[in-house]
Formats: sequence, structure tokens, C-alpha cells
Amino acid sequence: MTKIKKMVSAKKVMAVMVLGLISGALLGAQQAMTLTPELESQVAAQLGSKQVIILIAMLQTAALASLATIAGVWASPKVHLNKPFAWSRTSIAAAVSIGLLSASFIAIAEKLVFAESLGLAERFEFSWLYFLGSVLYGGIIEELLLRFGLMSIIIWLASKLTKTTDRNGIYIAGMVMAALIFAAGHLPATAQMLGLSTVTVIRTLLLNFLPGIGFGYLYWKHGLAYAMLGHIATHVINQLVLLPILFNVMN
Repeated sequence: MTKIKKMVSAKKVMAVMVLGLISGALLGAQQAMTLTPELESQVAAQLGSKQVIILIAMLQTAALASLATIAGVWASPKVHLNKPFAWSRTSIAAAVSIGLLSASFIAIAEKLVFAESLGLAERFEFSWLYFLGSVLYGGIIEELLLRFGLMSIIIWLASKLTKTTDRNGIYIAGMVMAALIFAAGHLPATAQMLGLSTVTVIRTLLLNFLPGIGFGYLYWKHGLAYAMLGHIATHVINQLVLLPILFNVMN
């Protein structure tokens, strides 16, 4: 039985590694395309070509996602977070609802609060590359990293310190800490695109922390697949519906 479990775990890690390479390629391509002339010159001087960014992103994403999967496979059963996937209308409704709430919060805050102060583009330009990267990297890889891996480990450590796995407080603490790290993890991309200032830092932390709480709740109460569904729904609703309406039709 242990041998079968190890084989299944190895297959999961291999699948995640392949997915990490694909999503890393999309992420790296997006980063390479959005380099400023100054950064492009620096990258060319240091790496020889900006295409190297894609290779680095592929390898880094695959490695981190694989490690997070190993950590999650080990830690999640110990804190009752290894919920088997099952079709559930309740869970689907929860995931879609959190996706809709997250997308609405992000899009409305972007339009009404941050667009003018940061001089963001008045019209939304859809990009298939960015959309696919958001769905694969954001919706799947980030949930493996931040929820399945990190949140599970944090809650396991908290359970050891408090000598319990039943207290809601340790799950809420793990959810909040994972969401904070999730939000902070978006700062390097913000620095590349907008630079770092008080406004850009607040924007990045706020627009990622609150959705991160929702995704953590889905992982805790409904399982990893529904955390991924909620995260994917956020990007789909945002990029296909809300941002085009708010930034194109309303201008």
C-alpha cells in the first residue's frame, strides 16, 4: 500500500513539474515582453538575451511547484486538508461566488481608486498570453505553492505548537499568513511594471490579500480543486467580463 502511495505521489509531482514548465514559459514570455528598454539592456548584458528569462521562469516554476506538491502531500493529511475531490454544487457555488467577489473587488478598486492615481491605461487590452498565464500560473501553480504547500505547512507547524489540529484559530492563522505571502509575492512584478511606491505597494497587497483569504477558505472548507476553481474564476471573470466593461465601455 505504501509503495502504491509513493507511486501516486511521484506521478503527481511529475504532472506538476510538466505544468510548471508550461506555466513558467507563459509567465517568462509575459515578463520578457513587458521589460522596459532599460531593463531589457540590463538583462541582455547579464544574461545575453531576454529569452533566457523564459528558461529561468520555466525551471524555477517547475522546481517550486514540485517542492510545494511534495510538502502538501506530506503535510495536508496531518491537518485534515487532504480532502478528496468530489463534485459538489455547494462547493462549485462557493468557488464561483468567491471568484466573482474577488474579481469585482479587484476590477472596481482598479477603476475607481488606482487607475487615475497610477496613470493606468484607460482602455483594457486583452492578451491571450497574459490570460493563459493567469489561469495556469495564477489559478493552479499559485494554489499549489501558497495553499497546498505553504498553508498546509504553516497549519501543521501551528498544530504542533498548540498541540491540536481541531482549533479553528490555527486554520485562520495559516489562511491569513499564506494570503499575506501570496500578496507580497506579487511585489516584484509590480516593481517591474509600475515601480514601487506607497500607492503601488498598497494596491498590490490589498488586491491580492483579500482574494487570497477567499482562496484559503476554499482550500480549508472545500479542498484544493475548489481553491483552484475560485482563483481561475477570478481571472476569467476579471479579464473576460469586468475589465473590458469598466475600462472600455465606460470611457
